[in-house]
Amino acid sequence: MTAKREHRLGSTGRAVQLLAPAALFLAVSSAVRAGVGRGAGRGQKSRARPRIVRRGDEMAGGSATVKDAPDVAIVSPYPALGARHGGSSGVASYAANLARSLALEGLRVAVVAPKEAGEPPTGQDPSAPQGRVVVHRSFNKGWGALPAAARAALATRAPVVHVQHEVFLYGGPGSVPGLIVALGVLRLSGRRTVVTLHQVVDPGSVDSGFTELHRVSIPPLLARAALALVQRALSGLAHTAVVLEDSFTSVVPGATTVPHGVEEVLEAPQDGRVARSDGSHLRSRLNLDEDALVVLCFGFIAPYKGLETALEAAAIAGPAVRLVVAGGEHPRLRGRDPYANELRDHYGKVASFIGYVPDEEVHATFASCDLALFTYPRPFSSSGALALALAHRTPLLVSPALGKSIGAPAELVCSTAPGELAQHLLELRSDRRMLVALGEMSHSLASGRSWRDVAVRHLSVYRSPIEGTRTVDSRTTNEAVVLADGRGISSAHATADIS
Repeated sequence: MTAKREHRLGSTGRAVQLLAPAALFLAVSSAVRAGVGRGAGRGQKSRARPRIVRRGDEMAGGSATVKDAPDVAIVSPYPALGARHGGSSGVASYAANLARSLALEGLRVAVVAPKEAGEPPTGQDPSAPQGRVVVHRSFNKGWGALPAAARAALATRAPVVHVQHEVFLYGGPGSVPGLIVALGVLRLSGRRTVVTLHQVVDPGSVDSGFTELHRVSIPPLLARAALALVQRALSGLAHTAVVLEDSFTSVVPGATTVPHGVEEVLEAPQDGRVARSDGSHLRSRLNLDEDALVVLCFGFIAPYKGLETALEAAAIAGPAVRLVVAGGEHPRLRGRDPYANELRDHYGKVASFIGYVPDEEVHATFASCDLALFTYPRPFSSSGALALALAHRTPLLVSPALGKSIGAPAELVCSTAPGELAQHLLELRSDRRMLVALGEMSHSLASGRSWRDVAVRHLSVYRSPIEGTRTVDSRTTNEAVVLADGRGISSAHATADIS
């Protein structure tokens, strides 16, 4: 068999794996409708209505076992216990921040995560208060990952199951059909099901350039159909679909926006930036000129981030601008795509490639740099790396496409033409006051995006809809909201609309 023939069969096989959810979606949707219909036909309510109860009153509607269950089960990859960043995707760091923030709001959280070498099957996250986050590493990645995760989530007896979704997050293309099965099982179980879409792609934008950018080796027409189907299934089977930016609601109608959270950095700000007391370490280690403009590109190295634009601009700007590329090879490409090695070989003289940055060095890395640069040509999600830059109050420049996606002020948007970008960087180097202004505008993007804000907004998402809208502030009314199974969220801080 020729190599060309093998490639064609491989592409066909991947296409079949991606399009298999079509039949599953139709079958599961029919089953869900039939199940709801049978319940309604017997006079049963298809969805429990929550009630507002005063704290201290008995929480009716559950056995002692249910009362002892967590408030929410989050299905997601998760970093090593105690770590904030790590794992095979930025989604793991997102889940860790979300779980710990929900715990600070008083919720008990069970995390259902893939098995990881060196990590215990079950363990408390020591970074969360009072053991309120328990991580269960209970399934292997692959075609059966999400059905197994759904069973594990149901076993926790949590009334809410929150699935973090990203294409191929739980394995290769073969894992995608399992997502539809898992959501169907969760929906039929009566649990309130929430899905956060960490990737949102307008199917109409999928062309050969898109599939090449993301290293997807199937024809664009099939990729377009598969993405449309999966996104439709996610929003159709979940009670609530969550997206990370308002701009994505046009692709997922009816979705709720809850932005990516921004971490708190304990170091005191100075002139619109975090204190740079530990920033000299990286500059010294890399032998960076103190007068150079040090520009940071942070995160996994992958083609969809447009790093070539930043690297070409640095080459044009010369020694006055030094680019630092901080991040390891993207796990999905590791061992099968030479992209990261090719970048290092070609641009090693104009940029410092420092690889993966451990938790304890993240602050020093941002503090060492004058500017964070994000040149994504076709963004499909909010950026966890951008959220880190906001947390460290690092001035930003973003591509026009990313700026439109996140609603950035025009002053933070840069050209993606290398020559024009190089000139922009040289101007910033010549007039540091411009950096201070960029820092102030960048910081404005963090408004309403603290992980506390994100956790409180999720409390509203986790509640079942009731008629009308009412604002409940448990800090002043001493009230708690009862989840779908009749059990109250024990938050002492939640403030959110119930709609």
